Amino acid sequence: MYPSAVAEERVSTPVAVLLWRAGRFLYLLWGGMLLMRRMSMGSPSVPHWVWDWSGFAAWLVGPFGGGLLFGVGLAMAVAALGEVWELVDLLLLRLTRSRGGDW
Repeated sequence: MYPSAVAEERVSTPVAVLLWRAGRFLYLLWGGMLLMRRMSMGSPSVPHWVWDWSGFAAWLVGPFGGGLLFGVGLAMAVAALGEVWELVDLLLLRLTRSRGGDW
């Protein structure tokens, strides 16, 4: 049994589970797409407090840091696909159980 399935069994309302999963999907999709877009256009912007550590900021906007951030964005986008897969599966299971279907 997956750890997330154990956590979902503890939640009593299915609406809360669906809202939690939908929120996680939107966060992963939005964050991944935003990060990938920023890194592919070559315009990474870092907060001003990061420039206090000038070596870290230079590394972050450099080619290796940009590739790493692009990879993080890609991983977030792929995780969003997995999340929407589980969300649709959960919705279909709830619908078939409510209609009495047993396939």
